[in-house]
Amino acid sequence: MKSIGEYFIKDNKLKNKLLLEFFEKLIKVKHEIKRIKKEIKEFPPQFNIFDSINLLNHENYNSNLFANFLEIKFKYNGNEISFAKLFLKYLTEEFGWEFDLDNIKIEDIEIKRELLTKERKRIDIFIGYKEKFAVIIENKIWADDGYKQLENYYNHVKSQKYDKIYMIYLTPYEREPSEESLSKELYKEKGSKLYGKFANIKHAEIGYWLEGILKRQEFSFLNNEDKENNKKDYKLLKSALIQIINNELSISQGDKMTEGKIKKILEENIFKDIKTVDDVDEYINMFKKDVIKLLEDKKAEIERENRKAIIEKDIQPYLKFTKEVAKYLESKNYKEGKDYNLLKDEDIINSMADYGYPRHI
Repeated sequence: MKSIGEYFIKDNKLKNKLLLEFFEKLIKVKHEIKRIKKEIKEFPPQFNIFDSINLLNHENYNSNLFANFLEIKFKYNGNEISFAKLFLKYLTEEFGWEFDLDNIKIEDIEIKRELLTKERKRIDIFIGYKEKFAVIIENKIWADDGYKQLENYYNHVKSQKYDKIYMIYLTPYEREPSEESLSKELYKEKGSKLYGKFANIKHAEIGYWLEGILKRQEFSFLNNEDKENNKKDYKLLKSALIQIINNELSISQGDKMTEGKIKKILEENIFKDIKTVDDVDEYINMFKKDVIKLLEDKKAEIERENRKAIIEKDIQPYLKFTKEVAKYLESKNYKEGKDYNLLKDEDIINSMADYGYPRHI
């Protein structure tokens, strides 16, 4: 019969074996991250002016950008071009929304920012055409919905007697509005007032839509350069489009590439072993008790070495003074080891790093 000690040793051997296997899987993740970061460093420089004004984190600025972009309209070779109308066409092709595009006059498309409702709430972006239709765009990058926010928007626009009302919830990762803001009964149930007229759109989809515009033959004129008189030079518009595309993709993607790679490795090596909530808790506890403790210990070690390096540089005048004091004591016939002890430089530096004060003599 095995003793308790033998069972304990066996259990610990098994635990250590499992931990080693777990760390091997983590190492694979680490190597993949390093490889991705190395690839990123080799990319051409990706400078975006919108990063400098932090559009990724400010919904208002991003809404201003999108609304101003939709306002752009001009003529080229006798053809009227309106990005608002192009956006309506995109919504028709993507969601089957009806706008009667052939009969829309560009000059009658109304675009408003921060449209104020009766309850003093503000619609981020509003697109309206006479009384035929209205499109409500709520841009949510990080903020949460307010109470009855989207329902209030709908009711306000409905009171303006528009024949058709559509709503877009624009987010980084296609999340749904909260139930408190807009009940699912109002847009998911067949026959409800927003059924088939509500769309979740990611910022990345705006980016892909604009990318498609740049590739179309009818917009090839954006590549033309009239260097002599600059009358038909569209390089600024093309540059703006490229920057907006990059900005919209960045809002949705963030660090998703790295995250996706890590998730794939975890699915192949760890997630396949997880079947229950208890399994998940075991891995979480393993991180908390073993992995995080080791990482915290390593962090403390690095911080101590950093402190030592700074102290060693700054403490030299004090070490010199300590040696001069020791020489003075020696000249007065005091004996080191009997009357006083002089610490080594390394011990003084360690004392400063560990306790925050020196022990010299």
